[in-house]
Amino acid sequence: MKRTAVLAAALLLSAPLSPAVGAEDTRYGLDAEFMHDTNATRGPGGADSQSDNVLGVEGSATRSLLLGPNSGAVFRGAARYSRFTDFSDISVLALGGRAAWRYQRDRAFGAPWFELGGEAQWLNHADSELRDGTVLSFTASVGRYLTDRVRLSGGLGLDKRSGDDTGLYDLTTNRLWASFDYRARVRDAFYARLTRVAGDHVFNAASGANIGLLSSVADLAIADPALGAGFIGYRIEATTWLYDVGYNLPLQKGHTLDFSLSYYSSETDNGGYKYDGAQLRATYLYRFQ
Repeated sequence: MKRTAVLAAALLLSAPLSPAVGAEDTRYGLDAEFMHDTNATRGPGGADSQSDNVLGVEGSATRSLLLGPNSGAVFRGAARYSRFTDFSDISVLALGGRAAWRYQRDRAFGAPWFELGGEAQWLNHADSELRDGTVLSFTASVGRYLTDRVRLSGGLGLDKRSGDDTGLYDLTTNRLWASFDYRARVRDAFYARLTRVAGDHVFNAASGANIGLLSSVADLAIADPALGAGFIGYRIEATTWLYDVGYNLPLQKGHTLDFSLSYYSSETDNGGYKYDGAQLRATYLYRFQ
């Protein structure tokens, strides 16, 4: 796996961009997050569905460029470490970034914008070679302001993940999403997002009943000791629906708190076997130059 080449070619993560904004100095950010995941093992119920708390920290750098009177680009690179408190072997360091190009033909208020983006990540886990590898993503989206308080957007994406030689985490998925943002007062905002992810998924099980069910529809099954003795990972064609709601509260200049709740539900294309769970997040963000 040519991880070094992928990193060298990585373009950096997109942030909201107005074409009216010209080139700026590089902006830096620090994020600290606490997340509780009710099904960190992605198991289909019973003893196979186990929760965990995750502590995350991220550093980032962002730069935007004006490309013309109606278009611009933004580049963002980031390094993130996520620590699982119980399943510590799957704690992960992620390096990478994204670039996005945005076009807005009419700069009048309420005119739609269009965006194309590409992202690359390198993943290195504490003690889980199955999960080590890279992720490449490509997205296209459109959005517009309906009022000075309401913004709608939506898009589609393609993700390609490459894991180790076993192939368990060689995953190809496509995404469709729609989002809604409402500015409640001068700066704070509520948001909601609906996402559909279809393609390769990994389900995990250690109990006999679930092992028997998943084995009947899996494309590949590999032992996964990072989750505990007896756990097996199954690569399966499936569809996930993800529902997100959140609240963003700016504090003093450069400081922000964000709270969100996510619910996810995955079902195999064959057999109708499922897992679901929820994630509760609290995030502190600091932006500076």
